[in-house]
Amino acid sequence: MGSNMAEAHPIAFANVVKAKERGAQVIHVDPHFSRTSALANLFIPTRAGSDIVFLGAIIHYLLENNAYFSDYVVNYTNAPMLIRPDYQDAEELEGIFSGYDADTATYSDQSSWDYQRDEQGQPLMDVTLQDPHCVFQIMRHHFARYTPEMVENSCGVSQEQWMQVVQALVANSGRERTTALCYAVGWTQQTKGVQIIRAAAIMQLLLGNIGRPGGGILALRGHASIQGSTDVPTLYDLLSGYMPQPAAQLVKRPDTESSQSATTWGKRVDEKTNALSQQTLQEYIDTAGQKLGWWSNIPSYIVSLLTAWYGDTTGEKDYGYHWLPKIIGDHSHLVTSYEMLDGKVKGYFVFGQNPAAGSTDARMQRKALAQLDWMVVADLYEVETAAFWYKGPEPVDSSKIKTEVFLMPAAASTEKEGSFTNTQRLLQWRDKAIDPPGNARSDLWFVFQLGKRLKELYADSKEPRDRPIQALTWDYEMKEQEPDFHIQGEPDALLVLKEVNGYYVHPPTSEK
Repeated sequence: MGSNMAEAHPIAFANVVKAKERGAQVIHVDPHFSRTSALANLFIPTRAGSDIVFLGAIIHYLLENNAYFSDYVVNYTNAPMLIRPDYQDAEELEGIFSGYDADTATYSDQSSWDYQRDEQGQPLMDVTLQDPHCVFQIMRHHFARYTPEMVENSCGVSQEQWMQVVQALVANSGRERTTALCYAVGWTQQTKGVQIIRAAAIMQLLLGNIGRPGGGILALRGHASIQGSTDVPTLYDLLSGYMPQPAAQLVKRPDTESSQSATTWGKRVDEKTNALSQQTLQEYIDTAGQKLGWWSNIPSYIVSLLTAWYGDTTGEKDYGYHWLPKIIGDHSHLVTSYEMLDGKVKGYFVFGQNPAAGSTDARMQRKALAQLDWMVVADLYEVETAAFWYKGPEPVDSSKIKTEVFLMPAAASTEKEGSFTNTQRLLQWRDKAIDPPGNARSDLWFVFQLGKRLKELYADSKEPRDRPIQALTWDYEMKEQEPDFHIQGEPDALLVLKEVNGYYVHPPTSEK
């Protein structure tokens, strides 16, 4: 669902074809008939945007007809766990859940969503799944609205076709069999993409298809190694290791009287403004971390990251945390594009992307690019983004475009070394085969050399604002240049990999 796997991910789909040849059943649910549809055993055309109804009805069927994998659900999910009695579902509150704050339009009080707990803090459970407060019964109540009739009305899929999918899923799931679900950007790029994927996860958990060979949910990313770029990360709201990017307090913009919240995670620290403070390292740990579970280690993670970036001899009590940029709102691509259109963004780096042709509302993107002071595009050739200032689908008046464009020739995948993360999250190291031609350089070379020159530029500065650049560790120099390669100044990608993986600054002691 949400994917044209045969055409967009042909290498991965080759395994689907092999499975089909061995008797596996392939089902494609999509508004568009494609090569994936042609190769599927069953193609179900559905209306765009109706995925949640389609999945919700399957969940409803599984719950009401005891078609779920009972032993798995009881022992390996939170279905038997009891939720607090004061929790209220969207059915009781006309579309919202308990804990909603109308003034801030957020679920600021999620205490009612918690489990009922014993003296040791462990969730109470009902393995019979009959208690009205257990997660299983709450799900039954919530998904009761998703009927086959709703599928027919909302999805444009007949009840008979929908039932074919349900029967195939049930027949190929459970104790002896598993079913995999694949999705791609047809889901993730929807405004309700997260909810669709969570519905898919609920369905797969009920069928016992998570954490078992042949099962799971496979997220087919938009292009080569986009999973790797997420892991690095290149998302505005994450630090490396999937830690949240620090947020500034709620601020008032100078051109408006309204306030804009920095983020939605964390806890309220100012009852009057609902401001979230992460200005100090301790505040960040208090608001971004958790008391239980894996993320209770966030104090160690953030200190390790800061030590890697700024070294362990900075003399700063917070390891240089105060130097990290603090986000003040939504800085995602589309929002930033509108900020650019309003003249609030001065410079733009474009690596491995072509917003003038491939982003949402490409015409708006081209107009926004014209409001920049400068833009750097690194690519294999002159893509539409690099050429927007003199040619495009609409007439272009270059005399009215102030943007200075720097087109940097980039190296292809075989012309640089680095990691590659594929669809199934297999991490591979790719060696460099040949040098890039002429002046073409790897993205890593460009970023490393830019950082190196900035450190040289600000080395003698006395301005406090320049201290982050001065303190930044930037020791990725290649100790011995490859004799057959003509590129000079290429950093050692293995040193970057070492830092990403983690290493001991000092030898570990037995006392710890």
